[in-house]
Amino acid sequence: MPILTVLNNKGGVAKTTTAINIASGLAAEGSKVLLIDLDSQANLTISTIGQENDAHVGHWLSGEKPLLEVVQPYVPNLSIIPSSKALDIYSKFIGSEEDYQFKLKDRIEADRLTEQYDYILIDNAPSLTTLAYCSLVAATHVLIPSAPEYFSFAGIDNIMQSVANVKKRYNRQLQVLGIFFTKYHPSYRKKVANDVVEAARDTFGSLVLSSTIRVNASLEEAQMMRQPVYNYAPDSNGATDYANLLEEIKTRL
Repeated sequence: MPILTVLNNKGGVAKTTTAINIASGLAAEGSKVLLIDLDSQANLTISTIGQENDAHVGHWLSGEKPLLEVVQPYVPNLSIIPSSKALDIYSKFIGSEEDYQFKLKDRIEADRLTEQYDYILIDNAPSLTTLAYCSLVAATHVLIPSAPEYFSFAGIDNIMQSVANVKKRYNRQLQVLGIFFTKYHPSYRKKVANDVVEAARDTFGSLVLSSTIRVNASLEEAQMMRQPVYNYAPDSNGATDYANLLEEIKTRL
């Protein structure tokens, strides 16, 4: 059962937008999907169920609360394990434990989530945190969104090295599903953006997906309205681009 972690150690590259809309697209097709918010900023949580919850992912990971007290419904076939700003405290506690890297993997296995869901997607903070490493150990695939900017592109090397280390030491099945560019379309005329995308294709080859996500106001508006973009603006460029990305992702799973 695919467990996808959406990761980039640079902010503003649409990790949360990607997690929500890929998960929502899978759910709309009839798959049972779970979204896990591992970012203490709780942007995914606020963009879906609307607020931080008293029971959050830190409670679940630490064993303080059972899954049924934490998980929340979002849209049909899609549930959320929400985050909270308090997750920072829990992550420090979890990171001090022996074999902390396996904390998320162990919770997924203990609650038999792979029997309850067809897909699990994980949203991470914009850095390689303790919990991000937990997500890599638990995941089967890594999905890397990147803006067509130098610093976002440069950060991919750090992620690739982290993936290689985790795969060697903890999780042999882990693989990079793909790298794709947000806030970008091949028709854009900004030379720097096109140069960055070309450099990525030269460096990472077939790992760079052909799908890209254009700048589109409907994506931000949909999150403000706590809806998947397919529901909020089904004819928008944002909905079209994420539908295309989802289809390409499915061909690689």
